[in-house]
Amino acid sequence: MTEQILTISDLQALLADPSADNQAAAAAKVARAWREGTLDPHAREAAETLFRTIVRRATVTVRAALAEAMKDADTLPHDIAIKLASDVDHVALPVLEASSVLTDEDLAGLVRMVSAAGMSAIAGRPSVSEKVSDALIERGDEGAIARLMGNAAAAISESALETVAERHGRSPRVAGPMAGRVGLPVRVATKLMSVVAEQLRRHLLGREAIDPDLLADLILQSRERATLVLAHGVGPDLEGFIADLNRSGRLTPTLVMRSLLTGDYLFFETALAIRAGIPAANASMLVRDPGGSGLAKLFAVAGMPESQLALARVALFAAEETELRDAPDARSHYRSLVIERILTGFGDRVDTASVDYMITKIGYGAPAATVATR
Repeated sequence: MTEQILTISDLQALLADPSADNQAAAAAKVARAWREGTLDPHAREAAETLFRTIVRRATVTVRAALAEAMKDADTLPHDIAIKLASDVDHVALPVLEASSVLTDEDLAGLVRMVSAAGMSAIAGRPSVSEKVSDALIERGDEGAIARLMGNAAAAISESALETVAERHGRSPRVAGPMAGRVGLPVRVATKLMSVVAEQLRRHLLGREAIDPDLLADLILQSRERATLVLAHGVGPDLEGFIADLNRSGRLTPTLVMRSLLTGDYLFFETALAIRAGIPAANASMLVRDPGGSGLAKLFAVAGMPESQLALARVALFAAEETELRDAPDARSHYRSLVIERILTGFGDRVDTASVDYMITKIGYGAPAATVATR
């Protein structure tokens, strides 16, 4: 077919074929020839006439075949792209997700009319503008917003992110990928963290006979773990994020130690610097000499409990041994090594994966002499 000029008679014969599968195969074949540029000008014009006929009159099977063949064709006539993108899901989804012919205005308008699956397809595009993100968030389909939050190529304004945190922060589908976004604004991260903590508090309050102190501990542990997850998403604004925690009274010694015990070395250094009120570079120099007096002085100035110093040294020596600073993939080995050495020092039998246990132990002031430093 690619070697012949397509005529109106050819088009009529194609559409008259009683088999939808045959029509679909023929439509895909013509589409490929059109994309490859093997049709002469007359045939190309005839092919586009065929495409317009297909989107108006053909069965779903044929329209879907055309959509799949033309989904990422950057010279597809705009009117055909719009028609395919406005069709039923089986036809529209490939075009909604991949077509570069659709403008931001097109996509924002389509968000208001397509199905939930269509919105999710738009949310997963190779690039999504703020205009389109705003439209998706305004309509509010949770599945589409979850996919949008997980799309690193989606541009989302801070105000839009705040809206998502307020409306969908309680949904694990949304909160998880949102927390992992690089460059998540501090204000949004804080709001998301507060929503998650409040959700946990309400859930636990529904339990019978739960001890108030245990409830407070569980909420604190959850908030601290969520804080460290969110910290990974704030990117270059990590220092601002930690400074905000400090101003609000949430940069606690247990949070600082939790960051070290779980291998978040940069958070640990930066947190100590902010608590001590010194430049991060100075804190880094002191931390890098865990066996000397510098770390002890830094702990004192930062208001860290003296009972935590020996534990910090164990973790820092393990960081050196596993090259944690240079190899983030070494975290699993690092955590196992730290907990193994701490357990040896404490002499207790506990779940070796439980960092919360370690935090509890240091919170009660475990004697420094009991912790092995090598």
